[in-house]
Amino acid sequence: MKNDPLLLTVRAMITAPLFFIALFPKSLAALGRPAPLSFVADTKGLSGPMLWYANLYNANKLYCALFTVIVLPIAGFILATIADVVIGKIGLDLKSRSH
Repeated sequence: MKNDPLLLTVRAMITAPLFFIALFPKSLAALGRPAPLSFVADTKGLSGPMLWYANLYNANKLYCALFTVIVLPIAGFILATIADVVIGKIGLDLKSRSH
């Protein structure tokens, strides 16, 4: 009866949470104050504009955000203009649609 698998399973189900409850607060207290997280971009293997942008992100997140806010609408405008020209060249007229 001492090595009954059901009895061993029940014992494990009872004692494992008790050990966790008893030891977890002590392990948290031993850690002390956690270090602040720092988010950085990995620059290994990058070159050219991607390396420059990653270094900008790592150096100053505010400048990176301002650069992104300025560049994205400009890039969107340029891509939309190119798409409009290409669509016009292939003969699709999207300006005069009728519903």
